[in-house]
Amino acid sequence: MPKVIGCSQTVVDHEGLVINELSGNVATKDDTCSIGYVTVSEPTSEPWLTLDYDEYICLKKGLMELHYVDDGSEKCLKMKEGDTAFIARGERFRPVFPEGGAEYIPVC
Repeated sequence: MPKVIGCSQTVVDHEGLVINELSGNVATKDDTCSIGYVTVSEPTSEPWLTLDYDEYICLKKGLMELHYVDDGSEKCLKMKEGDTAFIARGERFRPVFPEGGAEYIPVC
């Protein structure tokens, strides 16, 4: 039977970057699946991340750059509206937003 398991919770609101958790530890008290909705109102970046799980990033609006290191040199995967990227568990990366107006959905 379908049921409501939680509701959206803002987990980050800092300098134009807002992360709302739709499902996960905070929103549903369950870490089986984490789904977020992220809005970026001005150019910014997130810190370098190394996650202990796979992550999918679905860019709904705007532009995003995923910076990563390959063979000792920093590289950049440029994403445009509609693109979905996969980041494997343990891979180090940094989301960068060269302009405001980006919206994306991270799923892990």
